[in-house]
Order: sequence, then C-alpha cells, then structure tokens
Amino acid sequence: MKARQQKCVSCVILSFLVLSSVIQRLRAQGDTTSSAQPATRDLRKKSQVIELTLQRRDPATGKITIRKEKVDAAKVGVVIVDMWNFHWCKTSTARVAALVPRMSVVTETAHRLGMTLFWCPSDVADNYVGTIQHEAAMAVPLHPLPVLKEISCPAAPDGGGCTCGRERCSVNYGWDAMHPDLKMHDDDFMPNDLPTLYSLCVERGITHLIYLGVHTQVCLLGKSIGLLNMSKAGFQCILARDLTDAHGLYDPEKGMTPDQFTAKVVAHFEKYLAPTINFFDELIKTGEVNPKMVVDPVRIAPWGTLARPHHFEKQITVTISAPWQAKAAIYYTLDGSEPSRKALSYSRPFQVSETTRLRVAAFENARAVCLPSEAYFAHLPPMPPVPGVHLSDLTPSRAVGPGHSPASNDHRFSPGVNPPQKDHSNRKGPLKVSSKVYERGMGVHAPNQLIYELKPEYDRFVALAGADEGILSVNNGSNLAMHPSMVFKIFIDGKPMAESPVMRMSEGPWRFDVRIPEHSKMISLVVTDAGNGNKEDLGDWINAGFLLKR
Repeated sequence: MKARQQKCVSCVILSFLVLSSVIQRLRAQGDTTSSAQPATRDLRKKSQVIELTLQRRDPATGKITIRKEKVDAAKVGVVIVDMWNFHWCKTSTARVAALVPRMSVVTETAHRLGMTLFWCPSDVADNYVGTIQHEAAMAVPLHPLPVLKEISCPAAPDGGGCTCGRERCSVNYGWDAMHPDLKMHDDDFMPNDLPTLYSLCVERGITHLIYLGVHTQVCLLGKSIGLLNMSKAGFQCILARDLTDAHGLYDPEKGMTPDQFTAKVVAHFEKYLAPTINFFDELIKTGEVNPKMVVDPVRIAPWGTLARPHHFEKQITVTISAPWQAKAAIYYTLDGSEPSRKALSYSRPFQVSETTRLRVAAFENARAVCLPSEAYFAHLPPMPPVPGVHLSDLTPSRAVGPGHSPASNDHRFSPGVNPPQKDHSNRKGPLKVSSKVYERGMGVHAPNQLIYELKPEYDRFVALAGADEGILSVNNGSNLAMHPSMVFKIFIDGKPMAESPVMRMSEGPWRFDVRIPEHSKMISLVVTDAGNGNKEDLGDWINAGFLLKR
C-alpha cells in the first residue's frame, strides 16, 4: 500500500508537469478551435467498414448483452497502454509478454485496415524522443478539451499487482521501454497526455477507441490517456478483453488464478465502464486474419523463467491455462524435455517441491493451438550458519572485476567500478538484498573473481548471495532495476562446487553451504553476468566466510 501511495504521488507530480507543458504549447499555438487541420503526417490508407460485436453486462444481474455496431476503420483508434519490457512482478512480466504475439497480429492488421495506432508507454514515453511517432504527437495542433462528462462507478477489484502467489515480489520501477517484439509504423503516434491524444483524435476524425494493454483497472483505465478520461471526453471507448491483463492476484488456496481475476475485472468494465470485444476474433471476420494462426503462449502461474527464476522455500502450487483455447488439451514435462501428447496431461493445479524446469504445450485434435511455454522454479537450500571467519577479515590473493588486466599483478577497474568492497556494496553503500541490510560481506561488480587461500582448519564455506539493491534508493531504480542479473559460483581447486540460479533485483539471497575437501588449496568465488551484459550487475556476498573444524 505504501508503494502504491508513493506511486500515486509521483503520478500527480508528473501530471502537473505534463499539464504545464501542454498549456505552454497551447499558448504558443494560439487559438486552434476554428477548424481541424490535417495532421502533419496524414498517411491514412483506404479503410473499410468493420462490424464490432460489443459485449456488456447488466450491473445488477451480470447478464451479458450483445450489440453489433458498424464503423469505418478510419474512425477507429487503437490505444496500446504500458506494454513494458519489464514489471516488478516476474509473473506479471511473463503475462505481459504472453500478450505480445496476439497483439502484434492485431496491431499490424488494424493498421492495414486503416485504423490509427496510439502507442502509450506512459512512464517511459520520453525515452522515445527523436522517434517519428513521439515527435509527430508532440507537433499536433492542440484543441481545447470539452467539459469532461461525469462517469461514476464502483472501484474495480485490485489484487495488488503480484501474480506469483505466496512468494510476493517487491516493487521497483525498472522498465525502460515497450516490449521489444512490438513494432511501430511510421504513421503511428505516441501521445502521453489527454490533450495530445484528444487532439490527435479530432485531427484524424476518430470517434471510437479500442484499448489494449495493462494493467486493466490501473494504467489502462486511469492514466491520462486512459479509457476513463477519453470516455469522459466523449469518445466511444472499447476494451479488448483478449489483449489485457489485470493488476492481478494468484491465490491457489482460494481457487483464484490470474486469468480468473482478469476476467472478474473485465466483467466490472462491462457492467460500469465500457463494452468489450475479442479483437482477434473481430479481425478474423474481416478476412484479414487466419483463424488457425497460433498466437497465444500457454500461461503458467507462478511464472518464473530461467532468466528470472521463481524462488521458493515451501512447496508451491502451479496452475497452467490456455484461456482463449477452451478445447485445448494441455501437456507438460517436469524435466525440461519437450512436451508432446505423450507427456503428462494437465487437468488441475499441482504441487512442486524441488527445483524444476516446467515445459508446456497445448493441442486440439493433434494440432498445436498454443505457442509452447516454460517456467523455472528454484528451491532454496537450507539457511547456512554465520561463519566463524568472515571474508571481509581476510585478504584475497586475487580480486578482479570489470576492466583490464595487462599483467597478472595489475588490474585496471572500469570507470564507475570499485575493487571488491569489504562490508559495503561495490558502490560503498550498505549491503542490501531483498530489502534487508547486512553488516558483513563483500560487494562486487560482475564479472568478478575473489580467490582465497584455504587453511587446514577450514571445514565449510558458507554465504548468502544476491543482487544489491542500492540503485533502488534513487526513484525506485527507475529504468535500471530490470538490468541486474548475475550468477554466483564457487570453485575449489578449479572444480565447480556450487552455483546459484540467475539472481535478480529484490529476489531473496541464494544460500551456500559447501564442504571443503581435505587438502584443498584455494577457493574461487565468482560472480558472472547472466548472459545479457553486466549493466548494474552489483552483487553481494553476505555473511560469507568459513566454518572451522571442531
């Protein structure tokens, strides 16, 4: 709740700054109320009339009602909200990515039919300065807003945003762009405030807006460019129920899955706010989309991946679903092998109690009807004891990190990288992992190696290890918290002894307890990047050191 309140305050400040900019633009342009001039890049294509099947619900009974409406595609705008490349919740990140294949087909087809696409990544829109879509939106003549209508409705249900279940993720603002697989056209636009989106719609004669993106009852609804404001401004707003995901919840003990929670939020929209469509099905009716096209990954909850594992201590309940393929039969494996129709058949949620690589596929009459998916669940080892001899009380025989090593005894660290720090993070702040500050340990920047001589009295090496959270102290890691990803490894006399899964921001520390073989001479503690570069790869060895023989 505190994180959401902080975010709300940030949104108010941002809205004030955006409004000030808009007022300045209006003053600079003078009065533009007399006529709607053609937009700077009027690249409208020949469009066609499409028929939309609009679904609503009776607020009292929930009964579904259907109404059909024909509209010229040129009068339709498609608003894509906050389809970011990262979310602080790992399952929510994966669920957003799962929308992308279907959304890519829909946006490409909508553009081909003559609809105008509005890409609205809100928080990170200004990271797109210099793109034709951003600059064209900024250049549109601004039209005075009408008096906004009053629209009142009960608050939509909100699950808090983490859809991982019991092991809840911590908030950060790591996203820095839209999902990389979403492609914009040169005649698309990127508005980031109500006056700009309103003016673009006036300029282009748009009467209907179809909303796609996340999260349904938060950003898609409530942002400045959101469905609520544009409904108040007089536009016919429609929610694409097949291309949205709620600020969700996963509570398997109560039978609540992320898909069910999203359906609950969509039903709330249908009762009180706006009609919905299945956008993909609507485009099939135009003949522009192949109905047999496979566009939906099988969904998993919780949804950790090899690149961002779901860590757990107590057994977890895993749910698999294919919400838009009702007749699909789902099959899965638990050993990382490719699933076929001879694999395990999914019928209900199941428990996982050890490290598992899950792979899933869905078929209908022997034909694959979903894109395959996979998940990775990492079971935490037991908590190790505190060492009798701390690393920070010892001097390593080798301590290297990002930089150059022109000679064996000479290492030049890269700018902004410090040598390994004793009892501090690599940037000389407190050692902080998963919201907890530790007094003892070593702060490093990957790729890093620390080598220590092993004494005969050392029995075991023990440590916790994780991504340092220092960058969260500035704007909650805005744009940066998505990047830290590293693997911690332990070698004794050149032999691998233990290794963590990929460690990410705000994940609880991995646990090491490694017995040292007799007559061992050296231990090498290594932190590598996870294959995506070492940007912000600040790692902490916490309470790391040696237990002595008795």
